[in-house]
Amino acid sequence: MTAKNSFYVRLSDRVTGQFAANIEGMFRDLGNDLVLADLGYTLHEYLSMALFSSGLIFMVSAPSLSVIVGALNPTLSGIIAGLITGLFVGVCLAVGTFIGFYAYPKTVTGKRRSDIQNNLPFATMYLSTIAGTGTPPSALFKMLGDFKEYGEIARECEKISRDIRTFGADETQAIRSAAQRTPSEDFKELLWGINSVLTAGGDLRSFLQQKSKAYMTEYERRLDKFTDTLSLLVEIYITLVIVGSVFLIIISTIMSAFGQSQLLIISIQLFTVFILLPLAAMMFIIIVKGVSPLE
Repeated sequence: MTAKNSFYVRLSDRVTGQFAANIEGMFRDLGNDLVLADLGYTLHEYLSMALFSSGLIFMVSAPSLSVIVGALNPTLSGIIAGLITGLFVGVCLAVGTFIGFYAYPKTVTGKRRSDIQNNLPFATMYLSTIAGTGTPPSALFKMLGDFKEYGEIARECEKISRDIRTFGADETQAIRSAAQRTPSEDFKELLWGINSVLTAGGDLRSFLQQKSKAYMTEYERRLDKFTDTLSLLVEIYITLVIVGSVFLIIISTIMSAFGQSQLLIISIQLFTVFILLPLAAMMFIIIVKGVSPLE
């Protein structure tokens, strides 16, 4: 993969590779996350980059902050304060960088899982339709892999087709490999089911039709649940944000009639209109995107 041949990976491995090799046993869960996230790095490569990046952040931030703080107060106490500040902030940034590296594969895995779950009913329906024409399974996965609209499912099917056509794996072996690396339990179940049908010689079209109906029913249930949740969120937003903001502006206007500082009143109103309302709207959008089955 391109990631494995990058200059940064090679540099990280040369500088921190030995230490990364010594602590790999402590991060086996990270190795599994890398497989599910499909980032293209081995555990050793990723740990090397995480350690190298953390060390680089520390070496850049700690001296820089020490010099800046010391220059602002060029006394002995100021220099000591600069050294302490630089060391503390540098360590915090380095630790934060490593934590970011550690958490990133889980974030990518979650996005991939969500993408697969949202496309699974439609992709399964497409597979069942094509399977009814007598198309061999290897061609099924190739055709689905060509439909990029299916997102991560298309990527996984493209890999199955690649394993069969390029690497010479048989269909069941390629399907098993895909089932082991996918982050979606439903897609994993589907792949194992397809593998069982192919092994036992069952009716693939009938199996896919049953699964597509089940996935579509679950998808509709999730949409209904989201509709109810969205209605509740809209009511909360209107009550707390819209009505609350209007009420705050009215109260501040009334306060001005009783001799309160005009500057204070104007500041409150400007803060409400130009800061509070946009921030509340952004938070509402983030929450809706977080609970939406379409994200």
